[in-house]
Amino acid sequence: MTTFKTLLVGAAVGALLAVAGVAAAMAVLNPTAADVATRMADQASDPNEPPTFYGSR
Repeated sequence: MTTFKTLLVGAAVGALLAVAGVAAAMAVLNPTAADVATRMADQASDPNEPPTFYGSR
């Protein structure tokens, strides 16, 4: 019975770490709207030139 408890506790801790890791990764990978607006404002030199997030030809 003790082995089963240990297994459940280990699974719960692993799931908690996985959720925290995914949340941290999403926070790093998804910039806020303010970050995007700041980058776009810094980049806006020529209004006829498309933004760099469209890629290049």
